[in-house]
Amino acid sequence: MDLVFRSLAVSLLCIFGIFVLPFNVLEDKAFAEVEIGVDVGNKAAPFKLLTVDGKEIELDSFAKEKVALLVFGATWCPACRHEIPLLNEYNVELKDDGLNVLGIDIQESAKKVKSLIKKKKINYPMVLDSKADVARLYKVVGIPLNVVLNKSGVIVYRDNSPPDKKLLKKLLNE
Repeated sequence: MDLVFRSLAVSLLCIFGIFVLPFNVLEDKAFAEVEIGVDVGNKAAPFKLLTVDGKEIELDSFAKEKVALLVFGATWCPACRHEIPLLNEYNVELKDDGLNVLGIDIQESAKKVKSLIKKKKINYPMVLDSKADVARLYKVVGIPLNVVLNKSGVIVYRDNSPPDKKLLKKLLNE
């Protein structure tokens, strides 16, 4: 009886392997051809996050036909705080030309972020990545992380230092 049961189990596994596994391989291959990701040259992976005031910002609509500068950071990070004046400047000077700056705070309360916004007079939207889901999605290892998307939503810059104004102006004029 035990031998019959083992033979039946092996047969079922073989049938499963023949019919199910090839479909999974084809599905993975089709998915791999989609150029969505988080590296330079990929179309930016989509996400939705809430602002400190509870308004939802979805990347696809925020960056639609705009150049977007996504800045991952935290209130306790000295380098993140140091680049805020430059980001404010970019937002003032280049917003009318089509630049959208978005601060993405990782794993902090709305209260802390609101305090920083007030203290540093941040003039661009800040969203809360409370569970660090988007930070993990974008493979954030060190902060600040600056990610620039062109008007097509493709990542053209990814670095811990902010992009220079020449790059942003060039992208805005394309």
